[in-house]
Amino acid sequence: MDQAVETRRSTVRVGKNAVALLSAQVATKLLALMLVGMIARYEGAAGLGRYVLITTVMALAAAISDLGLTTLLTRDTASRRSRLHQRLLLSHVLPLRMALAALATGLLLGAAWTPFFPSQSRGLFFVGALSLLPQAATGVLGGFVNGRRRMEISSAITVVVRLVTLAGAVPALAAGFGVTGVVACRAAAEALGVLSYVLVLRRWRLLPQPRLLPTEWRETLSDAYPFAMTGIIAMAYRRLDVVLLSAWQGDVAAGQYGAAYKLWEAVGLIPASLLDAMFPELARLAQAGNGHLRLRRILRRAGPLVVAGGFLLSGVSAALAAWLMPVVYGRAQAQQGAITAFRLQVWSVPAMFLYLLCGHTLYALDRQRWVTGAMAVVGLFNVGLNLLVIPRWSTLGVSGVAVLSAWLLAALLATLVIRALRDEEETV
Repeated sequence: MDQAVETRRSTVRVGKNAVALLSAQVATKLLALMLVGMIARYEGAAGLGRYVLITTVMALAAAISDLGLTTLLTRDTASRRSRLHQRLLLSHVLPLRMALAALATGLLLGAAWTPFFPSQSRGLFFVGALSLLPQAATGVLGGFVNGRRRMEISSAITVVVRLVTLAGAVPALAAGFGVTGVVACRAAAEALGVLSYVLVLRRWRLLPQPRLLPTEWRETLSDAYPFAMTGIIAMAYRRLDVVLLSAWQGDVAAGQYGAAYKLWEAVGLIPASLLDAMFPELARLAQAGNGHLRLRRILRRAGPLVVAGGFLLSGVSAALAAWLMPVVYGRAQAQQGAITAFRLQVWSVPAMFLYLLCGHTLYALDRQRWVTGAMAVVGLFNVGLNLLVIPRWSTLGVSGVAVLSAWLLAALLATLVIRALRDEEETV
């Protein structure tokens, strides 16, 4: 096929997938806000606290037990053109992911009976633990579909799962089943998501035939764990700043920073959706003939464009900050400190575009351990600098450190991707 035609098709796919991902993320965030509002109305602050606790524990258990398998599956599926090879890959990864989910389920059930958690929450933890299995299945099957560059399908299923959860939560709360009923509805919705993926794979004639090969699982986990470590490190240093700020400056300062950060996350959906959509295309190119040359051309062309787009997005967001904050949080909560913090944080968006582009390229080139190392360096830099600036500059200091950390990560990954492409060229 003509390279220009293939490039146009790739561009169209990336655009379509980016729109699908962004739309799904916005929809799920709105549905999540509606669900939280209903829980608060029916169950009060205590019920909302129980829901936040169980969903946080479930999210951590799911992220840790995934061990990077979903990202690895997406990359390797995209790099394999043969349907048979894709099916064999899924047949190998799926049982491993479910085995890890079963282990996490057992650990969470055991933790529910420890003194660490209140006895009245044991039923809630039991239901939450059982929902880890369908959640793991939808996650890994969604990663496979994304690897086949059909993100509109995974996005649609994600939104349907959230809609079904919300639709089931209303009668469950009204009937007095409380947060336990809501979590049960979520588990049922995830099971519906699994069924949806099964129907899609059946239509594609790609239904997996699980292969229990424990001897090969070790090698797979060795390839996947850097993805997991990268996510865990990122989660840690993005949460520790709030903990340190709250400990030294109090809840008001932490609240102002949190309000700015949540709004920054919303702006960050744009680069995240675009670069996540590009990832399968980068992985496919990396395995093609002279793939490193095509990746180099993409980086040279896309790098300046995405950074320029990031600066434009940052400028618009900073200019609209005084209007956005009251719209999202209300005038009473839109304090000047939060507005100023947001105006500072948004200047990390151009760096986010760049480090996601470089990071995904390194993933495509099987250099995921390099990304993990860079994240570890930035994590240590972030925590160490926060220890110095929080006592003196509070919210603005934390926001400034977040921006510096983003640009440091972008610089490190840009250097590493140049080195990786040079290594690829020397080995050809």
